[in-house]
Amino acid sequence: MSEILKISTVCISVFFARLLQNTIGTVRDIWVLRGQRFRASFLSFLETTIWFITFGVVLKNFLDAPFSLAGISYFISFSLGYALGTYLGVNIEEKMAVGHVTVQVISVTKSREIGLALRNAGYPMTIIKGRGLRGNRLIYQSVIARRHLSDFLKLVRKTDPEAFITIMDTKGIIKKGKVRT
Repeated sequence: MSEILKISTVCISVFFARLLQNTIGTVRDIWVLRGQRFRASFLSFLETTIWFITFGVVLKNFLDAPFSLAGISYFISFSLGYALGTYLGVNIEEKMAVGHVTVQVISVTKSREIGLALRNAGYPMTIIKGRGLRGNRLIYQSVIARRHLSDFLKLVRKTDPEAFITIMDTKGIIKKGKVRT
């Protein structure tokens, strides 16, 4: 096997190993934050195993010849896999849409319309009376499944493009009423 083919094969392997390892790590971090201990623990084991093997390959070659084509190529592959793994992990997490979020909506001009639209769409809601710098406001608060967030936001934006919206991660729900899941 030629030297260039060997270097290329190792670079591709290192890149994809790091991509996988960091994607797993990003999802693991999210599961830790959401209280999924067992899933996170399993992913930690898998992530560490992949990292250890990959790092060993890169370190050995880097120590043997740090400024050689192989050493530099492996280092770049290692780093690129990490960077792309982070990006991919966040995208996967968004697609998984695990858990719930708490959304608060405040409208200055279309408060009633937003409340009616959200109720008619079946979203659970609590209305909180608030006082802002420019007067009284109604705050519509809803705990929804994360996978429904996009539709929820589209409905709010359609009703009032100027509405103020905050979105908070909800770690857990103690008592479920009619929460959409």
